[in-house]
Amino acid sequence: MQRIALTSWSLHPYLTDGSLALTDLPARASLAGILTLEVCHFHITDTSAAGIAALRSAAADANVELFSILIDAFDISQVDDTLREQDIGQVSQWIDIAAQLGASHVRVIAGEAAPTDTAALRRSITALVRLQAHAAARGVTVLSENFKTLSATPANWLEIHTALGHGGCADIGNFPADTRVSDFAQVIAQAASVHVKASYDEDGNILPDQVQQCLAAARSAGFAGPTTLVFDRPGDRWQGIAVLHGIVAHAFA
Repeated sequence: MQRIALTSWSLHPYLTDGSLALTDLPARASLAGILTLEVCHFHITDTSAAGIAALRSAAADANVELFSILIDAFDISQVDDTLREQDIGQVSQWIDIAAQLGASHVRVIAGEAAPTDTAALRRSITALVRLQAHAAARGVTVLSENFKTLSATPANWLEIHTALGHGGCADIGNFPADTRVSDFAQVIAQAASVHVKASYDEDGNILPDQVQQCLAAARSAGFAGPTTLVFDRPGDRWQGIAVLHGIVAHAFA
């Protein structure tokens, strides 16, 4: 059975307006038939020992896997040595928190430089390899993603994860619409996780064709990692998540 996951970003309004506590998310996800979570680092507002223990216990009590912490800040590719080292240090601290939470992975942004900036790509890869060594000692695996500009192209994504020696996160919706299916097809064989972010028409209805084509490619490639539902449109978040859930479940049935 495909591991269908949910990112906390899909519930961002509820997590920030007080209507949903992060420690309640695992049980609520389980009610929706989702047993794997990815949590954005900024949603973890209590990093005390007690706060970390509470979230880890909430996941365990709901029988929900904490697959990864999505570290959604910092630029490990920047040219300034001092600032780059500061950001690498911040990412390292979040890796430590991920390990304490029992998460098996973290997702680290490769950088915000242009995808044609080969020097920035080298700096990013050097930093990611360092961070992977730090993470591996704590039982955590570092992934990057086609998120932000430096890793936006399939070529850069593949170069990064070849250097890391394992797959990364492939977000369907982060590839340009006109090359989305072909870009995704280039990386899916090396993907450790997939983010399912769809496009919508002007009335808010999902446009399923590209998502379905990408998921068909994932199935053909034998993809077996978590497939994470990303919904960030207006309206009822749980309803939108349910629609995506149905599309993914059907694709892997």
